[in-house]
Amino acid sequence: MGGPRAGVLFLLAALFTSACGERQNDSPTGPDFARSGGSCVFSTVTSLTKTEFGANSTESALATSMKNAGAGTAQATSFGFQILASIGNKYDGSQSTSNASALTVALLGCMDIGGANVPLATVFDSALGAHGAYGVVTRNAVGPVASHDGAWQLEPPGGATAQWGSILPAGVDAILAYGMPVSIANFSKDTSLSNIFDWNTLAKVTFDPPGVLVSQCTAPSSYLQHNTGDTAEVLGFLTSTCFNPSALLTEPAAKTWSDRLLRLLGPAPAYAALSVTTGTTGSKRTLSPFQVIGPDSVELKDTLFSWKKSGNTVSLAFQNVQTPTYQIKSQGGTRWLQDYVLIWLEAFGNNGVNVDMCNNWAYTNADGIAWFPNGYFNKSGGYTVVAKTTGTSSKPTVTGQNIPAVPPGRSLLSPLINVKNATLRQCKTFHQGDDPAQFSADTNGFRQASQ
Repeated sequence: MGGPRAGVLFLLAALFTSACGERQNDSPTGPDFARSGGSCVFSTVTSLTKTEFGANSTESALATSMKNAGAGTAQATSFGFQILASIGNKYDGSQSTSNASALTVALLGCMDIGGANVPLATVFDSALGAHGAYGVVTRNAVGPVASHDGAWQLEPPGGATAQWGSILPAGVDAILAYGMPVSIANFSKDTSLSNIFDWNTLAKVTFDPPGVLVSQCTAPSSYLQHNTGDTAEVLGFLTSTCFNPSALLTEPAAKTWSDRLLRLLGPAPAYAALSVTTGTTGSKRTLSPFQVIGPDSVELKDTLFSWKKSGNTVSLAFQNVQTPTYQIKSQGGTRWLQDYVLIWLEAFGNNGVNVDMCNNWAYTNADGIAWFPNGYFNKSGGYTVVAKTTGTSSKPTVTGQNIPAVPPGRSLLSPLINVKNATLRQCKTFHQGDDPAQFSADTNGFRQASQ
């Protein structure tokens, strides 16, 4: 499948100036990712390239140049990425993949991929297949690497003109990005709304902040769960950059994402509708399996600190005794990385009477954590502290995102707290039902940077 896509991505993939620099190694993420050795046999590269593209093709000449440059050299790596780019341009999920997947393995064995093991050819059969994704990106490349069925995509933040170089680590000039659906038991304890998709790169990289955008373009808009090793987390919601498939109804559907990008940037006004977004997006610096999940509620976790029964005094800031710290999580218990979720504290006396607490509100940061360093009690006595949240839609005007609303879960109770008497200072208090817009999110410690 050549056409516009091949022309665009060849332009982006060609003329690499140096080899990939230091790469981060990684371990397999599932049973389908057993690794094989990556030995270099140039005769295999040459033979498979001729079978795939023809003896007189540009790719065949690149294979010869690759052999002349020598295994693992900067030049061989550059030529190898160009051939890999041609494979990505050619396949749309409808062709037989056996030769292309074998060629991918042969090419990677002769390239510098930072010491990473080369996956089995069956992995690339899946990546090149109907539901997989496979594409080479360079520092100057723009646009997503998308699965052939349009369900998943990977791209740098910043819109249609954002270059991959904005997030690629220094010294890395090109990577092969690929992915495929995988089966992982007990992936999420929350409601699953999509299949599980495992994104990978060669060489292995950790993307520069703010990370790469991972989008699921067909499932109901909600949240992405990301699993890396034994750690699971729910990513903070971002507006998706997926193309709206309904915008393509005026003409035959474009078969590749590059076709769609060309239409978006072309002169036809009808394709302005392509900028309409749908789907779910999260940002992450490292890749491994992802799935769209539907959290039923926002829960609170306080295991990051422990309330102290003594040492509390009226008007004495919490940070002088302990700093109450809360992490939001999904109902399934997974750590949630959503920022600008409002949390507030209330105090109830022994007789059940609600007593105001001063500076009692805080917003989560990008790690889903909120601190209360400047809060304090305004009356002496014995109290139980209650932590509450308004859910994900706490302050959408601040985030600039149309965050899917997830309701608050259960309140979190502290053990009994004793508070000594002292002179009361003036203070401001958030009460349930107050307008969050009247309570600052970024001053006086009510929202702190990620650690």
